[in-house]
Amino acid sequence: MQMKRIMIFAAMCFAICSAGFAAQVDDYLDFLYKYMSLPDRADYPRAFYVNNVQLTLEARNEMPWGSIVPEREFRHFVLPVRVNNEHLDNCREVFYHELKPRVEGLTMSEAVLEVNHWCHEHVSYRPTDARTSSPLATIRTAYGRCGEESTLLVSALRAVGIPARQVYVPRWAHTDDNHAWVEAWADGRWHFLGACEPEPVLDLGWFNESASRAMLVHTKVFGNYDGPEEVVSRTDCYTEINVTSNYAPTSRIDVLVVDEQGHPVPEALVEFKVYNYAEFFTVASKSTDANGRASLTAGRGSLLIWASKDGKKALQQCAVGRDASATLHLSDAPLPTLRLEVQPPVASATLPLVTDAQRQENNRRMAFEDSIRRAYEATMPVEAWRGNHRVLDQFLNEAPNKVMAERLLSVISEKDLRDIEIEVLRDNMVIQTDTDDIYLRYVLNPRVENEWLTPYKARLRELMADVKSPAELVRWCKDRLRVIKEWRSPDGFLHSANPQQLRMTPLSVYSEGTTDELGRKIFFVAAARSLGWPARINEVDGTLQYYERGQWQEVVFDPAKQPAATTKSHRLELTYNIKLPFVDDPCYYTHFTLSRIVDGRAQLLTYPEDATWQRDFEGGVSLSQGSYLLTSGTRLASGKVISILSPFSIDRYDVSLGIPLPKSYDELQLIGSFNAENRYRDLASGTDKTLLSTTGRGYYVLALVAPNHEPTHHMLSDLSAVKTQIEAWGRKLVLLFESDQDASRFNFDEFANLPTNVVWGVDIDGKIKREIVEQMNLSSGSLPLFVVCDTFNHVVFLRQGYTIGMGEQLLQAIELLK
Repeated sequence: MQMKRIMIFAAMCFAICSAGFAAQVDDYLDFLYKYMSLPDRADYPRAFYVNNVQLTLEARNEMPWGSIVPEREFRHFVLPVRVNNEHLDNCREVFYHELKPRVEGLTMSEAVLEVNHWCHEHVSYRPTDARTSSPLATIRTAYGRCGEESTLLVSALRAVGIPARQVYVPRWAHTDDNHAWVEAWADGRWHFLGACEPEPVLDLGWFNESASRAMLVHTKVFGNYDGPEEVVSRTDCYTEINVTSNYAPTSRIDVLVVDEQGHPVPEALVEFKVYNYAEFFTVASKSTDANGRASLTAGRGSLLIWASKDGKKALQQCAVGRDASATLHLSDAPLPTLRLEVQPPVASATLPLVTDAQRQENNRRMAFEDSIRRAYEATMPVEAWRGNHRVLDQFLNEAPNKVMAERLLSVISEKDLRDIEIEVLRDNMVIQTDTDDIYLRYVLNPRVENEWLTPYKARLRELMADVKSPAELVRWCKDRLRVIKEWRSPDGFLHSANPQQLRMTPLSVYSEGTTDELGRKIFFVAAARSLGWPARINEVDGTLQYYERGQWQEVVFDPAKQPAATTKSHRLELTYNIKLPFVDDPCYYTHFTLSRIVDGRAQLLTYPEDATWQRDFEGGVSLSQGSYLLTSGTRLASGKVISILSPFSIDRYDVSLGIPLPKSYDELQLIGSFNAENRYRDLASGTDKTLLSTTGRGYYVLALVAPNHEPTHHMLSDLSAVKTQIEAWGRKLVLLFESDQDASRFNFDEFANLPTNVVWGVDIDGKIKREIVEQMNLSSGSLPLFVVCDTFNHVVFLRQGYTIGMGEQLLQAIELLK
């Protein structure tokens, strides 16, 4: 009888616990759906989110820190599945079972470091395209860019119940490019770390100094977050918060927007812009309040502030920290030509203490993790296919037309080869051979933009068989698809439809009958290609087009909203007459860009990444009528930029315009000394040599580098890009690792195109690095450490840490040495 009572009591407790667990699941599901964007609601079934919530609660109950994570941090930084704009997969389940035994018995801080070691065991840095791989796809590929590495680490930390968020510098101020890393909540506060780049302690990464020069570091938090950080913006899906002060000295800039009569303008858009990749890129946007005011806390450097409303605009450069406020007068007058000096913040980082023992143990672990990852990579028979080779082999083996199967693989993106699924490839199999370029790129190719590829062609052909022409498809989309900016969830909550610009799948658009503007564009192209008609989103200006009678036709869903000026186009010819010695052929995104002014805002024209003046613009390009802005600039060795803004109009005639590339008047100066008799170990011969014996008399380059290290990767890539000029210079470039262990971890094959005058070696006992740091009075030994010296022990050029465009900066220095 006693046993029976115990069993009944246990059953009652189980029922009560089960009911309580179910109530928790429902509560957290309601939270997710309340703030979920339309694509996430439409593209993934409810069961997917139920499973993820249950896994999250399981981790909360089983991890020792589950009970100490505050509810706010749990809801906003553990529960959400999405990190950025990646395809969502079942990584939480996979990662939890992988990581649970790895973190057993560890403190929260130790667990954060351990999870990062696990990520490094699977993934290293390599640049890729803008589409963000899912965490499991990144694992299969074994590499990713910083956005993918940080998405992976955040997903892994959340899987074991640790609050985590991806933080992001939208653009650096002192160099081109951007960066993402991770903040993790441990033992009562937020710490930062470099994703897949484990350090011995928290709050340390190669980017400490770079982050101290950032104008803005931010993150987007799922839901309506009420934490202590400054809010940059709120949407119905996320709260964008400002965490710049965690990394850099900051000041506030207050902006007043007024009309031509001096009256405050409410609800004006204020864009805070940083010069990067030869454009002024918007790092933060705010709307003015009822008094015409907006403000931002930012790093202490230059911002271009651009205000607009109803087609009127105004811009002004400010120095944050020096200028406390700015007043912008909106006008419909043409923009003036401006010459600007853009100053980045100065470095001011402090580094946590790391003992020699901690560093040695961390290096040992990283070398072991590299060996595990490389053993996995050795199983990949085709480099371009990486861990997806079995899927692609299967597709090619079963394809009825091998020629067209190979052509399909040639037109999808490089990243698609690494993560495309067999169902998508089968959906795009064809029997008939057609190798016409238009057909291959704009019919056979399933990729439209940066969306996750799903099988849609067979189903759309079936569903839309009655649509007989592209013109009919335009009408079908106009009549059958509701394009919205907001949607109402079942609980009555009104959402911004898609503030993160997620890409909704074509079949979800069809089944929902509702999408946003981008979703309709992608759907139109997908449907047109499914029905055999070439279509695209124009890669340069984003217009929607289909191909008919030998030319591209623009799709206009609402003629009333279509600016009349876009109906005609003319030629723009760019000239480059005042040539700089080190720039024979200016590069788009490095030396100049073009933007169109639409509703008072600058919208960048996105030409290919490798576009240059000579190849792509000297003969002229076609632009629709309208107002434009040519931005050109020269980044100096200090990180400072001289930029010129040149507005122009395309009206009734073709236009010829010169690229006013500003000349740098910097002169190289003696900035320190370094002993050329220092010895290093030459990797080619295995012997110890002096630098002088290797370089001979005269100038040479000396750099300290690190393996599997993002700033080093960029530096070496930049040197490869100017290989011919550096070889013509003829002087030696001595690149040194800090240890033999580091040298053994470096993948030399990845940088086989470096200049032939590069010499590889090892800094014996760290003497060379110590001398440079001491002689140059550097605050840290952050790598890469890059100097130009002469054999009379003079240092005339120094760069440290994350720098884009090192090759061109070296050419500038070489020119000044002549």
